Amino acid sequence: MQDTVVRLNCLVPDSVRLESSAPGVLSGRTFVVKDLFVVAGHTSSFGHPRWRESHSASDVTATVVEKLRDAGATMLGLTKLDQLAYSLIGNAGESEPPMNPLYPDRFTGGSSSGTASAVAGGVCDFGVGTDTAGSIRVPAASCGLFSVRPTHGVIDSSGALPLAPSFDVVGILARELVPLRDAFGSIVSPERQISAPLERVLLPADCLESLDSDLAAAIVGLASLLRERIGVAVEETSFARFTDDLVADMFARLQAREIWATHSAWLLENRGFLAPDVQVRLERAELLSRASEEEKATDMRAWREYTRDYEEVTSGGTAILLPVMPGLPPRRSASADELLKFRVESFRLNAPSSLTGSAQVVVPVRRGVSGLTYGIGLLGIQGQDSSLLAALCSAFGDGEVPLVVN
Repeated sequence: MQDTVVRLNCLVPDSVRLESSAPGVLSGRTFVVKDLFVVAGHTSSFGHPRWRESHSASDVTATVVEKLRDAGATMLGLTKLDQLAYSLIGNAGESEPPMNPLYPDRFTGGSSSGTASAVAGGVCDFGVGTDTAGSIRVPAASCGLFSVRPTHGVIDSSGALPLAPSFDVVGILARELVPLRDAFGSIVSPERQISAPLERVLLPADCLESLDSDLAAAIVGLASLLRERIGVAVEETSFARFTDDLVADMFARLQAREIWATHSAWLLENRGFLAPDVQVRLERAELLSRASEEEKATDMRAWREYTRDYEEVTSGGTAILLPVMPGLPPRRSASADELLKFRVESFRLNAPSSLTGSAQVVVPVRRGVSGLTYGIGLLGIQGQDSSLLAALCSAFGDGEVPLVVN
């Protein structure tokens, strides 16, 4: 396993291991954790050695880590991430970017890059990261993994360094559904979950039209599999208005202002140490933070209206099939323009879950014709996390991963 860890380049230099603290449903399972969850005696990198140099070791360990250990799991190490968790690519972290075991010539997706690399490479059974605008979902899709971005606030984030708190959640990814379900069940707040079973899957026809035909076919294929395996109804809907440029711009403004409000003191002294593309986004965040109160209020109203509109097309028994990135992850040789295009398009596709605080599960689907694997999001509503995972476990259990469709 040590050879695999070295090859994947997924752990931070000062990684630590924590044994399980009690037997439980996760006994015998292992996991890794994104290095923004605090561990007693360890100084988190937050994706950059400068953060480690300018902060002290923690006195406590993050709640989610302790809950997983209490459920019987052993933490094998702490994984790399993009700087300040502010990227969707997996290329702007500490030292060399982690390897993508599914597509070695491509990035892992970010910002939970090392976590996805470790899980996809077989280092551990599941991994824990965070997701603000796609940082669990995009790495899962990039590396052929299942993942869950849970309902906002349903998992205790105490001990996780924040990026934009209104959108930050603790997320999990795994190669198989059962470990994902069991890990989620060990740390979720049951009172925040709804029990409505999945009964209907919506295909966003206007969104599919703009996708690569192979990716669109994978989405339709997953819908057919769900209909065959668990009898859900499959219907078409219009959804492009929830993922357009206006939505992405509004989300970017809201997120950027929170990032600046959260980290401005440190950034004003240390921003120059960060990668150029991260610096550009932070400069925009600083500029947006100076907007008038009227401009800020307008964006807050638009956010509330967006959430109300979303609730009108969803219900407890409904989920929407939507990719979380426009195709395959970018090549490691991609140009700056290609990386920006990927980030912008992925940002749009991930906006609905982030803006509404709704549950979204990513499913890896391989097209039999092309042999390519895509990540398809099953997007629900708040509190639907367990229902979505239960439906997928009922349909696919521990079967072949990724799922194969024609």
